[in-house]
Amino acid sequence: MAQTLRITEPGPLIESTLYPKITNHIQEVVKTLRWQHRDPENPEKEVVLEPIPIVGTVKLHGTHADILIYSDNQIVLQSRNKTHLQTTADNQGFAAAMSRKSHTLLSLRNRYQERWKQLNPNAKLDTSKPIIIAGEWIGEKIQKGVALVHLSKRLVIISAKINGEWVNDEQYGNIYDEPNGIYNISRAGFYHATLYPENQQQTIDELDKLAEAVAAKCPFAETFGLTGEGEGIVWKLVPYIDNADLWFKTKGGKFKPTFTPAPKKPAEGTSEKWEAAASVAKAWCSEQRLEQGWDVLREKGIERNMKGIGEFLKWVREDILVEEKGYIEENAVDESVLKVEITRIAKGWYVERYGKGD
Repeated sequence: MAQTLRITEPGPLIESTLYPKITNHIQEVVKTLRWQHRDPENPEKEVVLEPIPIVGTVKLHGTHADILIYSDNQIVLQSRNKTHLQTTADNQGFAAAMSRKSHTLLSLRNRYQERWKQLNPNAKLDTSKPIIIAGEWIGEKIQKGVALVHLSKRLVIISAKINGEWVNDEQYGNIYDEPNGIYNISRAGFYHATLYPENQQQTIDELDKLAEAVAAKCPFAETFGLTGEGEGIVWKLVPYIDNADLWFKTKGGKFKPTFTPAPKKPAEGTSEKWEAAASVAKAWCSEQRLEQGWDVLREKGIERNMKGIGEFLKWVREDILVEEKGYIEENAVDESVLKVEITRIAKGWYVERYGKGD
């Protein structure tokens, strides 16, 4: 007989459990790497980095969903933007689907613990920290325009955090429970490539080809006999697998971000600064990003009418400022002007979207 899931309130440190935002910019990852490898006694010294192996998994177009399981068997469900999901305050039916899977979820937690202990025989597991099973909730009516919408709703594990650290996905790739609707991203296989810090364009060219292939035909959907569009690939640096600051994503097809070429010199005059900021604001306020912001309101339980426009605009601005931080700093984009232009574009889009109905 199925057990009813005991969903609890999140603890005081729940904010730190939210899944990290992942950059689109390889140069941002390299910049972080250089900073981490700098000589503290000579910080101005140039840092030259050797090629680094990277491993990728298919990026699924669904809605993010996490399961936090504590040592006392308490379970907390969360989405990317909401730290406490209930069947009465859900995200696309995720909490409702998990509400009768207590035995399955605890069994998965135990398997993760056992594998971790096998791989770390001399380490001690901190039982005060939850095991985080991070996933993507995919399937019919969750998103549109991708092959995954032809599947029934299901959870796909994309990462796991044990003892406060993100673990190597390949080492835990056979942990899942498909009869109970919980899959692992390993089903679509892993991609292996190289990050060339000193030749970033070579990296971009090689990874773009892989991302475009995924966008044209989703490998995960293909394992179910479905042919259709996908999104891209999430990459992690093998020597720094637990460092989410160094994760990045490459997207293809209609999901591929539109980047404005960096100006040859920083804008100086007022009109030049405004033009530069307006240009990147237009590129970054893509249809995909604005639709994502529209969906965030649903996820947070905010009614999508004119009363919700403030929260929508806030999310779009913050998402751009975080994800495009490296470009903004490197090219001295005027943030005050950028915010104004983002608001102008996003507001017009929202009003039109609201007029079309949900």
